[in-house]
Amino acid sequence: MTLEDAERLYDKPAYVQQQGDTGDAKSAVEAMRDEKNQASAARGEAILDAALQVGVKAGLAWQLTNINKALKVREREFDTVYDFSSLMIQDRVVPPVITEARHLYNQDGDYTLRLSGAAYKIESQARFSSVPPSWREYLTFPLPSFDRTSLVSALVPRSDEEERVWKLAVREGWKQGVEQANLMLTYGFDRMNRDIDGMRRFSEFARHGQVTLPIISGAAIPVTKEGRSMAVDETLLRITALPEFNDNMNVWRSSIATSTTADPVRRAAPARAANPAPSPAAARQPAAAEAFAAPGGSRLRTQPAAGEGGPQ
Repeated sequence: MTLEDAERLYDKPAYVQQQGDTGDAKSAVEAMRDEKNQASAARGEAILDAALQVGVKAGLAWQLTNINKALKVREREFDTVYDFSSLMIQDRVVPPVITEARHLYNQDGDYTLRLSGAAYKIESQARFSSVPPSWREYLTFPLPSFDRTSLVSALVPRSDEEERVWKLAVREGWKQGVEQANLMLTYGFDRMNRDIDGMRRFSEFARHGQVTLPIISGAAIPVTKEGRSMAVDETLLRITALPEFNDNMNVWRSSIATSTTADPVRRAAPARAANPAPSPAAARQPAAAEAFAAPGGSRLRTQPAAGEGGPQ
């Protein structure tokens, strides 16, 4: 249903739409209250409420249709960007969602102030799932149903003033419906980004030892009988311990590993033409060559290259 259809929902076939209707529906109802009796004003308010509902539903359905079409065009891109399957634990457990807040300021009374560089919270815990989460769970918007038979026939506009109230209220409701659809899209994206970022943060924390992994216990059940049914070769899995933060910083692991096998490169000292007499200060210090001397006072020798003469 378009905006024009909603505006002309009660129009007769010979109705000619008037141009230049401005203002808002409430002002039109107040004008009716000033010109006519209270009964006419109450009827105008009832028409206003009904038209607002029609406009909101029509605007919401129209904008959600546009949103669903736009998401359909980009679904392959979303399948790649929002891939939850790589974050699953053992392909059966949806990881927890850890949220982050930075630079927190918390004052408790006049004499206590707490400043936090970062604060983390497990927003949702690990759970079993046969399939990984999908972006479609966050960005699927069913269209609202609209039944024209539910409209009260007694609210059919009977005068030009009532028709003006109807059209203005439908337009206001239409705008509200479009804004509501946009808010639904924004909320869905925010929730999806929070969850996938929180699952990635859990994976990073688990690698660094800052959070524990869920403990899953399994039991093999050869046969299970219940009433008229029987199951064979079952495996029962349970999450016996949920992840929790580890505040022991001594066991945290850094993401940058230090090599313990690489040796420093030893560069030969540049050759000198003559050996000047050592100064008294230098004579008291061990020579640099002595630091690399072979054990037992023996001298280091280089191996002859291939093809050079040597002892056979």
